[in-house]
Amino acid sequence: MRGIKKGLWGMVLLLLIGQLAACSGSGENNKTSAGGSGEADGPSETVTLRIMDWSDSIKTVREEFHKRFMEKYPNIKIEYTQLTIDQFKNTVLTAVKSGEAPDLFPVPTGMKLSALVKDGWFQPLDPYLDQSFKDKFVDGTFQNGTTMANDQIYSIPEAASLPSSLVFYNKKLFREAGLDPENPPATYSEFREAAKKITEAGKGRYYGMIEGGKQNNRWTTTAKEWASLGGAGLSGSSPINLATGETTYDSQEVLDVFDLFAGLRDDGSFHPNTMSISAPEARALFGQGQAGFIVQGAWCIGVWNKENPDLEYGVMAPPVPDSGRKGSIPVLSSQPWIGLSADSKHPEEAALYLKEYYGGDYFQQERVSSGDAFSVVKGINEQYSKVEQLKQYYDIVQEYGRLIPDPNIGNPASSAVFNQFKDVHPDLGELLGGTVSGALKDYKTPLASYSAQVDKAWQAAIEAAKKEGAAVEASDFVFENWDPMKDFMPEDYRTSK
Repeated sequence: MRGIKKGLWGMVLLLLIGQLAACSGSGENNKTSAGGSGEADGPSETVTLRIMDWSDSIKTVREEFHKRFMEKYPNIKIEYTQLTIDQFKNTVLTAVKSGEAPDLFPVPTGMKLSALVKDGWFQPLDPYLDQSFKDKFVDGTFQNGTTMANDQIYSIPEAASLPSSLVFYNKKLFREAGLDPENPPATYSEFREAAKKITEAGKGRYYGMIEGGKQNNRWTTTAKEWASLGGAGLSGSSPINLATGETTYDSQEVLDVFDLFAGLRDDGSFHPNTMSISAPEARALFGQGQAGFIVQGAWCIGVWNKENPDLEYGVMAPPVPDSGRKGSIPVLSSQPWIGLSADSKHPEEAALYLKEYYGGDYFQQERVSSGDAFSVVKGINEQYSKVEQLKQYYDIVQEYGRLIPDPNIGNPASSAVFNQFKDVHPDLGELLGGTVSGALKDYKTPLASYSAQVDKAWQAAIEAAKKEGAAVEASDFVFENWDPMKDFMPEDYRTSK
């Protein structure tokens, strides 16, 4: 990204600044020794620490980390449950309601940390994490409205915030289809034509594109972020355009994305398994050479480099409308991930786990060196980032991504509105998935209906939050000074009204 000043909270950009702080373990808290300190003082009695998330791309590294952790702290048994992102949300909702929440678990997608804190899901981490541990993270990791609530830390990001709407492409299949692997398609029409040529060259052995069609979040992310490159102003952080306060799901930019995917469908360019598989399954089939394109996140890189070492692939920006780019890929500020259950009976042991996870001598280093993601811990990326595709991914985000406004930073009370908001179904992702499957031929009318219904639901959410005492106004979600081609800087919040 351009224009970011050194020292600002734009965490993604700070990854390139030479922060050479050592990444040893943190200091001690009041009951357990810090992770990575070389000491192994754990609980005197055996306890079971329950952890649940969806980090499938780093499964083998996580398993090794757990093995090392339990060897170092033999009185702590790790009970780890890994789900898909869709499975996780429903599972953890049930667990919280029944009083059986894991000790450590992430904030579910589509939900706001502040609202969950208010509802009693999480407890603050501050009593268990000393300042030396907090100082290990890049500037901007902890701030009210994102990872903090009421000036207390409740959550830590999993990794640096990078969008997951970039495109991976198979260079070998490009050559077989007569395409130049060093010049991937840049526009919608070029993308559709390339996918068609790959499908034709495959003759049933491989196809132009594959997706984890069973996971609605993948369709939603692609629809919003590709449309944003066209100027729609949409992102996963809000149901409205944050520049205008309007719902723009029936805008030309969104229709252009649907037109593209309908064209890919009509050309037969989608892998026939697309609508029946999850994102990890789609990633595996792409790794086996069964598709030319896939839209996913940087987490795929480490998996392919380990499991498919012969896969010759590249990273490209999402295609833009033939009329040109008028917006950017939305990049969010530091996002919450793992938190400590309010009902946890083992907060000290959970804190010890976090100290080893972020400040120990294995996990962050191995994750970055594998190419899975960039770390939020100072110095790790500079020392351990060696995978070329991950660097390419980051460079593309720098060119096409821009930091967007976050209403929770502008006014932390705005989380009450997000908590009240109930999305309309079929939602944007379901409509795009229905288009790809062929179940939906006329998507213009449903998109217009969805846009109108979301607007009503959003206004109702604002009123409901105000009735419950939240100090919010509709204007808290409108940033008229936001230029989607530029980063929204901290000082912009002060001049947004």
